[in-house]
Amino acid sequence: MKLISGEQAANQQEATKLVLRETGAEGLSDEIIAMFGSITKTETISSEAEKIISSTVRNKYGNKSFWRAERWFIPIPTLHFDGKDIPRLIIDIQVYLVTTVNVSTKQGRYSITLIGAIGKPETLVIPMIFLHAFLEKDMGRFAVIARDAVITQWDLPGTKPVSLPNDFIEKLAAKLKWQSVVDWLLEFGHQGRYVAPLVAGYLIGLAFQGTATPVPVNQQPWTYDELVKALESMAYHHNEAVAAVNKALPYLRADMTLQEAILVVFKVAGNGLNSQSNKEANNNG
Repeated sequence: MKLISGEQAANQQEATKLVLRETGAEGLSDEIIAMFGSITKTETISSEAEKIISSTVRNKYGNKSFWRAERWFIPIPTLHFDGKDIPRLIIDIQVYLVTTVNVSTKQGRYSITLIGAIGKPETLVIPMIFLHAFLEKDMGRFAVIARDAVITQWDLPGTKPVSLPNDFIEKLAAKLKWQSVVDWLLEFGHQGRYVAPLVAGYLIGLAFQGTATPVPVNQQPWTYDELVKALESMAYHHNEAVAAVNKALPYLRADMTLQEAILVVFKVAGNGLNSQSNKEANNNG
């Protein structure tokens, strides 16, 4: 637990900025952090925080000191993508404590701020077949094993059951009603830009399953209509897909495959390619 002199945070927003700076996760959006808020609401974390604050104050200012603290719990998610066996998106969430403490002793009054990880990390696992069914509003294909006020567990053939917090699922559904999976992942910052093409590639593959003569997207030549259709299969609205493709057109080559074209669209959307040097680099690639 890191100790800093003075009050470094006065509210949730300032506490969040401190944690993002300390963890190097400054690209995370506030809405992404809020998606995992329920993980911070446990008696175990609150009890551990109380012990940390008390121990720190007693060790630094003595057993006869008096103190008052403000506490904030900030969940920080980390993305991973596992493409082996059954491809899946993995989200590890570590909760961080930020607390400002005002201490009174016979010698005077002092203010300190504590920042650090607290509790054990939580892990959410989202197989691509589950995410695809979620996007297609086809969750009925999976049997519900258990459900309570906090978590729902689904049975997926060929893999372990999927257990996800109900409030996370509700917030994800609200997100994907208005934006694509890729846009959602980009809100995770640089880590989202890394995994987004991988997630998108598998979702496209699942979307194209069952066609009459399937051609792998890494071999299929791109066309304007097929590119728009592929984006729509990842929860883009039609107008959003058209706008994204139009924006990427200067960077698309005629000899690209559909998969390569999709990745260019994501790169333009995620990194804001707009310079002539980037265009030339893409054309020469």
